[in-house]
Amino acid sequence: MSYGSAHLVHAMLDGLRYVLWVVVSGFAVVGAAFYGGSGVAAVWQKSGPPARRRQDEIAREAAEGIAEIEAFLATQRPVDEPPEPPPAPRRKRPPTSGDPV
Repeated sequence: MSYGSAHLVHAMLDGLRYVLWVVVSGFAVVGAAFYGGSGVAAVWQKSGPPARRRQDEIAREAAEGIAEIEAFLATQRPVDEPPEPPPAPRRKRPPTSGDPV
């Protein structure tokens, strides 16, 4: 390896080492921001007032539908067992050699 190419190889390795350090430190910063942000959000939720549920139109309509179904089922009498289904029709098989015709 010549003197010039050795310097070129060392410069390329230094550049690669710099890029790898930037990538690794970027992963560390992103991880710290993610976990720090989720920790701050958890503390913020615990220190604030309890969450309120919105009573919107869909929730009201669902509650009315459930009440209607329950009222209908209350008028029905319970069934102990389902009725027995009728037997399935059997096909007539062709006679075999031992059967009388």
